[in-house]
Amino acid sequence: MSSTSSPRILMVIRLFDPWLGGTQKQAHRLARALLDDGVDVRLVTGWWFRGTRQRETIDGIPVFRNHTLWEGFGIRGARTFGGYVYILTLLWHLWRRRRTYDVIHVHGLSYHTFAVAIASRWLHKPMVTKLANSGGASDILKMRGGQHLALTRFMLPTALGNGRFVALNRAVERELLGAGVQRERITTIPNGIGLPVAPGAFDARLHRPPRALFVGRLHQQKGVDVLLRAARRLRELDPELAVAYHIVGDGPLRDELSSLTRKLGLTKEVEFWGERGDVPSFLRDTDVFVLPSRAEGISNALLEAMSLGLPVVASAVPGNEDVVEHEREGLLFPVDDPESLATAIRRVLRDTDLRERLGRHARRAVESRYSIERVADRYRALYRELVDGPTPHEPDPMLMAPTTPEVPRPR
Repeated sequence: MSSTSSPRILMVIRLFDPWLGGTQKQAHRLARALLDDGVDVRLVTGWWFRGTRQRETIDGIPVFRNHTLWEGFGIRGARTFGGYVYILTLLWHLWRRRRTYDVIHVHGLSYHTFAVAIASRWLHKPMVTKLANSGGASDILKMRGGQHLALTRFMLPTALGNGRFVALNRAVERELLGAGVQRERITTIPNGIGLPVAPGAFDARLHRPPRALFVGRLHQQKGVDVLLRAARRLRELDPELAVAYHIVGDGPLRDELSSLTRKLGLTKEVEFWGERGDVPSFLRDTDVFVLPSRAEGISNALLEAMSLGLPVVASAVPGNEDVVEHEREGLLFPVDDPESLATAIRRVLRDTDLRERLGRHARRAVESRYSIERVADRYRALYRELVDGPTPHEPDPMLMAPTTPEVPRPR
């Protein structure tokens, strides 16, 4: 590699297409933005799903899938063993392809990070690991608990002992420090999204009935049950408001949440849409976006809503607090508090000036701090530093997260 060319990047992610979650979306967006900027990027993942090809190009991104013994070989019930096989096949891939990359970028902290940390030391290749979550969904807690694979608690010291780390928010940074990672090895870079070319002027007039939207996985972490209980409470607080709730996404709690909807008597107000490929159309056709998560890194759906100038109501958890300043870009409410959530939704829907102001500031915040182009620039600087050593630079305003005041509870 010449001193002026960009380092060649090998991205490693445990799961990728056809699995589609927040981590996968961010890896895809970043790889595509780097390719558009002339960076050589390739992506390596596991071969988990029967019917997928071992080699393919997705949106211009070269993708290679390493054997896992699950689905790729058609052996059902062997997924646990497949994780250990993936460690070995990933190590082999990293060694065999060692002359084709300069930096290894790992998405997520898990057993694949353990494999990369070993290869990084053997091959003297710099690596950077981006953690996805903090709190109850913390990557570090999942490794300590063996959530993805048994024995990962023994792999954790090796995974944390090498390279640089990207923290999405301050809580992730604190967890890394608490796990023994030196502060100088931690860089804060948020998630990024592609900005709508022409978001249009936000129409603060309400639909009839007013519409509230959630987009995300139907999982305990996302707190959709809190939204349903808030919907019931809001109906009691303001019967004339008659809000329609659109739930976009799928997951393991689909049946449980449907049952709760019936139990709360909300079948006329709440509609479950499942996985959709037209999420932007839902975002453009709603009045308030709601994210009641119990834990977040930085939510893609939240950024996408804000990029369209949509007023948002979100739980006051790390990640959401890093993006939204209470009463400026949106309203924050205490986690697991349906009463406060109901009050916040009612405020937004009953106050036209508030909706317009929150949406305007939300759009500006995304433009200034969370565009995928700005995020890609930060990663390019980090890759260059890993290869050539640090260089002096001015602080990036995109990393100056808002200071969130205490979230008031309803009286």
